[in-house]
Amino acid sequence: MSRKQFMESHGATSKNWRWGWAFVNHDAETVYFGAWDTWTSEGRSLILSMDWERNENGRKQPAFSEAYEYIQLIENNNYKLKTFPIIEDKDFVDETGSGRAKIKRHVEELTGMELQKVNNHYYAVGNHQSVYSTRLQNQQTADIADIYQSNVGQTEKESLVMSRIGQGKFRRNVIDIWGNGESCALTFTQIKELLVASHIVPWSKCESNEQRIDGANGILLCAHVDKLFDRHKISFFKQGNRYVTKLSKSLDARTLKSLGIESGTELAISRMHMNSQVRFDKYISAHNEKFLTLESE
Repeated sequence: MSRKQFMESHGATSKNWRWGWAFVNHDAETVYFGAWDTWTSEGRSLILSMDWERNENGRKQPAFSEAYEYIQLIENNNYKLKTFPIIEDKDFVDETGSGRAKIKRHVEELTGMELQKVNNHYYAVGNHQSVYSTRLQNQQTADIADIYQSNVGQTEKESLVMSRIGQGKFRRNVIDIWGNGESCALTFTQIKELLVASHIVPWSKCESNEQRIDGANGILLCAHVDKLFDRHKISFFKQGNRYVTKLSKSLDARTLKSLGIESGTELAISRMHMNSQVRFDKYISAHNEKFLTLESE
């Protein structure tokens, strides 16, 4: 059956059957979104972004306002969210420059989801099937899907999601425990937009939610330092009361120096309380061990 017939069979309506991918059944208080394969990874699908409001020519995208209206029904009126896979027509050529995508087909499978907002993006989180995804799943996506499928309350879920992406409570805890304000613990850069609250022991490896939001299990770093640290290309080893930078042998020291990263540079840890340092020692030791294992390969 057509997409219109499929939605009508569930009592749903649309204001734009041609271009719309969002539908509503007010009697059932349920909103339906098509989950594009090009925006879906296993467990998570981007169903609306505020960046989609206007096309490259500055004109409003058709059906955007309707989709956002239905998002608000979920947020403000406790409507339920369900999705079904839609497959983008990769052969469609948009000669108008409108930024439109064309639906090749849809899959008549409805799945209950939870709505998650991250910055200006809205995600349907739940049991998306990877067979209908053209995006590779990364670890962060998998961790967020696990959070939304856990048994903790909604408020805690939202807090944990924000912590997983380096924002919210975890970021505040890192800043508070380190005592350096919003500055990189290695380069002392104070440009807020460049700073990432990076987990030392990865989220998926933590033994509890307490460890996941523990500020001692994080370091506020510039984005380029964070990338190297996350990939165990650099680590910080204890020498007396200091923690100094050690670089992977695979990196070019001269290039890193131009980026403010040098072997032997100390972390700014002097303001951290001793009790927090005990926990930090445990976390960073695990990172050191992984670093040394990779270097020996």
